Amino acid sequence: MAQKKSAETVTGRFVAHPDGYGFVIAEDPPLEQDVFVPPNKVGSAVDGDTVRVRLVPSRRPRKRKGQSSLEGEIFAIVSRGRETIVGKLFRYQQGIYVAPLDERYRYTVRLIDEQAKKIEDGMIVVVSIVIHPGPNQRPQGKVREVLGDPDDPEIQYKIVCHTYEIPLEFPKEVLQEAELAEEPDEKGIQKRKDFRKLLTVTIDGETSRDFDDAISIEKLKNGHFRLWVHIADVSHYVRPDTPLDREALLRGTSVYFPDRAVPMLPEKLSNQVCSLNPKVDRLTMSAVMEVDGQGQVTNAEFFRSVICSDERMTYSAVNKILIDQDQALRGRYKPLLESFGWMLELSRILRAMRVRRGAIDFDLPEAEVEYDDKGEIADIVRSERNEAHRIIEELMLLANETVAQHLAGREIPSIYRVHEDPDPAKVEAFLELATEFGYSLKQNQDGRYSSRAFQKLMVQMRGKPEQKFLSYLMLRSFKQAQYTEVNQGHFGLASACYTHFTSPIRRYPDLIVHRLLKMAIDRKTSGRTAEGLYGRLPEIAGRSSERERKAVVAEREIMRWIMARFMADRLGDEYDAFIIGVKRNGFFVELLDHFVEGFVPVETIWDDFYVLNQRHHCLIGETTKKVYRIGDRLRVRVDKVNPHRHLIDFSPVISAKRSRRNAKRSRRKRKR
Repeated sequence: MAQKKSAETVTGRFVAHPDGYGFVIAEDPPLEQDVFVPPNKVGSAVDGDTVRVRLVPSRRPRKRKGQSSLEGEIFAIVSRGRETIVGKLFRYQQGIYVAPLDERYRYTVRLIDEQAKKIEDGMIVVVSIVIHPGPNQRPQGKVREVLGDPDDPEIQYKIVCHTYEIPLEFPKEVLQEAELAEEPDEKGIQKRKDFRKLLTVTIDGETSRDFDDAISIEKLKNGHFRLWVHIADVSHYVRPDTPLDREALLRGTSVYFPDRAVPMLPEKLSNQVCSLNPKVDRLTMSAVMEVDGQGQVTNAEFFRSVICSDERMTYSAVNKILIDQDQALRGRYKPLLESFGWMLELSRILRAMRVRRGAIDFDLPEAEVEYDDKGEIADIVRSERNEAHRIIEELMLLANETVAQHLAGREIPSIYRVHEDPDPAKVEAFLELATEFGYSLKQNQDGRYSSRAFQKLMVQMRGKPEQKFLSYLMLRSFKQAQYTEVNQGHFGLASACYTHFTSPIRRYPDLIVHRLLKMAIDRKTSGRTAEGLYGRLPEIAGRSSERERKAVVAEREIMRWIMARFMADRLGDEYDAFIIGVKRNGFFVELLDHFVEGFVPVETIWDDFYVLNQRHHCLIGETTKKVYRIGDRLRVRVDKVNPHRHLIDFSPVISAKRSRRNAKRSRRKRKR
């Protein structure tokens, strides 16, 4: 890693903030810290640009450990990060302009095409940038597509997908190729391992339609388990460098919204021919593992195979069978009970093994949207993982790790799922706050922090009011997991060697790993075809990491929009909430009745004048000394909702009599 003083200029990707400043993530040479760029040093760079930045002495006071001490001035733009923007069309004087919806793009764009004259004010449009911003130069563009009226509920999906380059339609030639895929026949499966007589099940969510994985299991006389993890053989249908393959690489991943999905592959493949639907023959890649009582794989084999799933099970049904002992379901699925029991037993062995290794389990609830019969939002609730979720998670983790070890052990180039060790400086910044809640972390002798230390901290925080906030900050102190052709281990899983193998219907790296595994099975790991694939692994890994990041942000934005839509009809309603984060200008709350987050601006707390105490991360009233801190319970009222900006503002419910008296004292104090 390059040292701070080794370069006066660096090249990297500019990440802009709506307030005008930004950071450059240094790539050439790489630096341990991002470079802060103040608003007056940004020049004409916009979010996503690759830029050159000149390092200058920092004038910023460092408010906390881990904060970047590097500051720079952008003096050249190497390449532009965006060729299109999404925004609202408006007219001003004699011109037609588009105001970007993404506040990180800080320019309005003047439209220079004739088509723009025919479009009504207020319409949401996609604009191709013809002339990028420059010194004394406003960007200019042409309308590429009219998305529609901003009040149309469907518009938000189009906006988000266009913003993050998620294609909503498949090209004609891709659909035509997908339609050629045929159901398996006896001739096509003659050279495959036949597992159709094995008792096999899939376990997925209630609304899932694409089934990547299926499980078979038995317990051996020596006490070990034999586990079959069958994964859809997508690479049989998606051949290298075909229109299907190129489109899958372009998309990188399927994107899942609460009420719909944008698949990586056309429906003919994702929901039909490749999906491991029950009672039909399906082509698979099977990892067959013998696992001992300590969770160690004593033997592993891999096959091209064919299966016929016996049942399509759901997480809720399996959990009711195993944990709730639901007699009706146990009777209905009696032939499967023994297998389910073995799965549960093995998953607990594997989990105990991972805990001993030091794997970190965040186990944080996610938002789940419930819809009524008309498709309207009925509620937003906390989605908790049950034991059935954990069973599948553990079995898939084992398969992924076993495949990674198999390829690495044979020195076959591959794509790995890597999670690097966290930067100690960023961990120390997190600990500055965690210690305020009584938590600590022990360093190793080399000054770094082990995953086991974080694991113990997560156990200590479980069920506490500050768990969500501190877990989020802990995640921010970690590096992002990514795909790379170089194995660097997985910190969060405490795994020395890990990949993604189990979801080729929805993740492109898994599809590549299947191709590599087939080369290993066929002993064709050299030659023109193999070398050609090996040479593309860095490009594929980088592209897949980028597409994954954009999919995550898109899914998050849609969820924030749905929360705002849900609360828009509840203006003035009051709810119990608790504080999950504090800033100088207010604090974030999470409602108890619904899994909805929002912000309480400090100006709405009108019973006093509140000041941020940075050390203790709380707001303190000057007169009353009343404190708002993380974990506090309070009553809030829905004040403002803006679905277009995904914003929900609350105000605290305060006694009017007390608040007037305290506010008066605070005003007198400020005058003095």
